[in-house]
Amino acid sequence: MCERLLVIDDNDPVREAYVSHFDRSGFEVESAATLKEAAEHLSGAPFDAVIVDICLSSAVGSEGLVIAAYLRQMRSSPPVVVLTAYGEPHQASAAARLGVDAFLHKPVSLVWLERLLRSRMGGPPHEVMATAS
Repeated sequence: MCERLLVIDDNDPVREAYVSHFDRSGFEVESAATLKEAAEHLSGAPFDAVIVDICLSSAVGSEGLVIAAYLRQMRSSPPVVVLTAYGEPHQASAAARLGVDAFLHKPVSLVWLERLLRSRMGGPPHEVMATAS
């Protein structure tokens, strides 16, 4: 059975690169570009992991944290990785308070990110480097 992954990022080329990589790696991948699309996906079958960009092109600027907070309220919360290109210290602190599995600065090695997700999903142990940039 494939692990289900939701990739949420408003940058089309970035989102498509994540989808392509994880699809080739054997994940069942769904993607969203907006908070509304993400909510529609999350209302369906559960995901084994979620990757979300912190900012989804709106005035709010922290939609990724809204999604992480929602996921953490679920009975069986999947691993959540929050990505940012322009992260602020207060956002990293907020992500830590929410208990996200990682708060990473872009660009991120997709191979490293895959290892991180697999280790958080309880897959075979992998050596994960201390930095992802």
